[in-house]
Amino acid sequence: MQNVMAYRFVLSLALSAVVGVVGLYLRPFPADNLLLALIAERRPTLYAELSYTYATLWFSTPFLGISGVCAWLYIFVIQTDRRRPQQPLPPYPAPEDREDLFLVLGEQHHRGSAERASEPRWLVIPERGLYTGMVIVGAIGTGKTSACMYPYVEQLLAYRAHDPARKIGGLVLEVKGDFCRHVRDILARHGRADDYVEISLTSPYRYNPLHNDLDAYALAYGIATLMTNLFGRGQEPFWQQASTNLVKFVILIHQILDDYVTLFQVYEHAINPDKLRAKIADGERRFTAKNRRLVVNKREHLLTPVLAPWTWHDDAHVDQSWTPWSPDLEDVLTAATIPFSITDVAPAADQADKAAQFEAVKRWFEDDWMRIEPKLRTSIVEGISVFLSLFDDNPRVKHTFCPPKEMYDPARNPDGIHGIPLPPLGELIEQGKVIALNFPIAMNPGLARALGTMLKQDFQRAVLNRIHTMSTDPSHTQRPVMFVCDEYQAFATTGENEPSGDEKFFSLARQARCIPIVATQSISSLRSTLSGESWRTLLQGLRTKIFLALSDDFSAHMAADLCGKAERLKPSYSITEAGQDARVSILTGRPAAHRATVSASKTYSLLLDYVFQPKVFAELQNAQAIVLPYDGLNPQPPTYCYLKPYYLDVQTSYFDHRAAGGL
Repeated sequence: MQNVMAYRFVLSLALSAVVGVVGLYLRPFPADNLLLALIAERRPTLYAELSYTYATLWFSTPFLGISGVCAWLYIFVIQTDRRRPQQPLPPYPAPEDREDLFLVLGEQHHRGSAERASEPRWLVIPERGLYTGMVIVGAIGTGKTSACMYPYVEQLLAYRAHDPARKIGGLVLEVKGDFCRHVRDILARHGRADDYVEISLTSPYRYNPLHNDLDAYALAYGIATLMTNLFGRGQEPFWQQASTNLVKFVILIHQILDDYVTLFQVYEHAINPDKLRAKIADGERRFTAKNRRLVVNKREHLLTPVLAPWTWHDDAHVDQSWTPWSPDLEDVLTAATIPFSITDVAPAADQADKAAQFEAVKRWFEDDWMRIEPKLRTSIVEGISVFLSLFDDNPRVKHTFCPPKEMYDPARNPDGIHGIPLPPLGELIEQGKVIALNFPIAMNPGLARALGTMLKQDFQRAVLNRIHTMSTDPSHTQRPVMFVCDEYQAFATTGENEPSGDEKFFSLARQARCIPIVATQSISSLRSTLSGESWRTLLQGLRTKIFLALSDDFSAHMAADLCGKAERLKPSYSITEAGQDARVSILTGRPAAHRATVSASKTYSLLLDYVFQPKVFAELQNAQAIVLPYDGLNPQPPTYCYLKPYYLDVQTSYFDHRAAGGL
């Protein structure tokens, strides 16, 4: 009936035509009437007008009557959309059976009103839209984890679970400690238990954040950036620059001499100048002694007993011998008044760069660091000690995240007696492994955030390295990877004008086929965590935005601004009262008039108004959200979305769950 009423104008015309034709046939114009015959005789024009008017009224009068009846039926009788027979949700596409990668966010009814529709549908983000990032914002207890993170992660991990080349791997960060367990259960449920790799104090894996292919400056810069995000940026840039320089050269001296460095080693050599000086002395013995020779007459070294402890070699001249230079030997020769000479030898090709780097470390130590006043040096060291000491005061943390170099040598680490080294993140990603950092923030908030941030940066670097691999070998299909972070405000880092930062990773993640999904309590929490206005740059890199109930006014207003404004007709009313011969009443003392008129008017004006008012975001129900979806090509209009908590039947409508008390 509602479909019929949609064409009520055409229906009224058709019915009025039928009535007119039948009426004229049954009741033709009464031409035999004497009065009408007289008019036809005297005034033929008037007679013709009367006959045509009679015929027209047979059509117009039924049209007006039928139109009125149809309008009344359409307004008061025909059932509206809310009264239609409710159709069930379309069948939910099981993640393990999907041929293409996509993510079901929830069920969608009306875009702009929180009412049930007769034909609900699923709100879906296709694969190309997933690579542009997703941020979930909601206050405490709104269902961010249960209604968004858990269902979305399960959909991704279940996709192509038994296809070694297509299954999805990635990194999971959280602060509460239960999300990792849930991820492990999801993998086990889909036959991927072996793909779970956990980093924790009880895990067999040991992870050194400084053991990678980055140079000393990049590692030091990463530590400085992390300290800035943890403790804030000071007004004077000298302190960050000086601490970065100190960490850089401490890392560099270890890379030169040992090809290995840990955060604990950086800490102990930064706070103890004697150890740093001894390390430089080791470098001098290694590079200066090997590149210098002390030459004496062959007969002298054969006949002088005090020279016997040193190993001598025949020189090119048969009458001379040489040995590697050492200050002790030079002192012995000088005391014995034995003639000698010192010659420099060009270092081997593989040692030339290290020798040059060592000279740079010596110049910094002698001409820069030691020239700084002791009090100022102490202040610089204290600025980094507060962070690096986290890897010294907890033996379990030191054991897990500062492993010895022997662990990486299979010959010196049989059966993993020093622990199992965490494989390179790039290899784990390409194997479809899911890395999870299980270090609850309640154990040590600063340390948990530091470890999570360093692991996140290593993961981002490994993901971005895929871009070069994909460009050099386009025929090789790269598996999608995911980056999932709950309570993202604890791990967010931005670089602003600097070369690192999450906002730069999110802008490049699409090309590397990475799916970033992050959840935070509010936009205000990101704003308070990050410096300046960098939070805006971070948000623009996550195109799909899911807003659950928000409890602070700033986040609600920002969400309303992001959803945009639309032109709407806004009514305004005015009432006017006028009187003639007005006078002041003696009884009441008020103006009165014998003749008064009252008029009311209603006007409409076109105004720009929020599509969703800020108040709407504060009143969203549990598992109810407003979504700004992006399909990878075009932004979609904001819409209501009803989420599917993992503990409820996904095929049952949100409104049925709410009516049954399940939400």
